[in-house]
Amino acid sequence: MRDINIDLKYGKKNEKIVKPILDKVFGELTQDKDKFANFDFFNDKYHVEHKQRSIKGKYVDLFFDKVKYDKYIELKKKGKRCFIVWSCKDDRYVWEFCAQFDDNDEAQFYFKTQKNFDRGKGYLQDTEMVNVFSENIHLLKEFKI
Repeated sequence: MRDINIDLKYGKKNEKIVKPILDKVFGELTQDKDKFANFDFFNDKYHVEHKQRSIKGKYVDLFFDKVKYDKYIELKKKGKRCFIVWSCKDDRYVWEFCAQFDDNDEAQFYFKTQKNFDRGKGYLQDTEMVNVFSENIHLLKEFKI
């Protein structure tokens, strides 16, 4: 059984490590004080979610909770741009939130229900996830806004 408090401490520890790197890319960011916020960092232009992953190698896709995508839809109406950064064992990756299909009707990501312990309940639950295809994800160190 996973302990949500351990997960939260792990996430906060890694957010402190990655913040200076994100500040270089997005400008000075403020860390959200709400430990359950949909986006960990923000400024006047951007909202940035950070995910620490204990994986490395070639990915078919990287994923995150759909509730973050739902929040993006709300923030987009206010003129905000939203990003997610995954810190994996081999590198850091970034993706800008966008519509599911581009102008050529190519899928940028797909929705999928996955089993997840991440809700602090101590048992598996169905969670709606957004799975972003790896060809749409960029190396953070090469990314320019």
